Amino acid sequence: MPHPHRNRRLQNFVTFSRYMFRYAGYIREVLAGLLLLILLCGVAISHIERLSLGEALYFSFITGLSIGYGDITPVTPLGRVLCVFVGLIGTVFTGLVVAIATRALAQATSFRWEQREHDEE
Repeated sequence: MPHPHRNRRLQNFVTFSRYMFRYAGYIREVLAGLLLLILLCGVAISHIERLSLGEALYFSFITGLSIGYGDITPVTPLGRVLCVFVGLIGTVFTGLVVAIATRALAQATSFRWEQREHDEE
């Protein structure tokens, strides 16, 4: 017989995930647009910095996600400007994802509390 707390944890995760995808769906065009901008900047960087497309896309997403390993760096002024732009886009993207997750967690927590109160009646 499954442990009751494990089942509850799974239910909590499913509830959170449901709200997360619901709220992400509301702004999916914005999220997709931001990812597309990072992708397009990667294509531009590949030409400007004379990198392979794979290296430039990797670089763009690593920069956009604020990871920044430092293994690839821009050397041209235009490449550097594009990298700043990619970083700003990535910051907006990350902020939106965090906002969605925060809202989903608050909603899921509220739902679980209401459910507990209902079960106690």
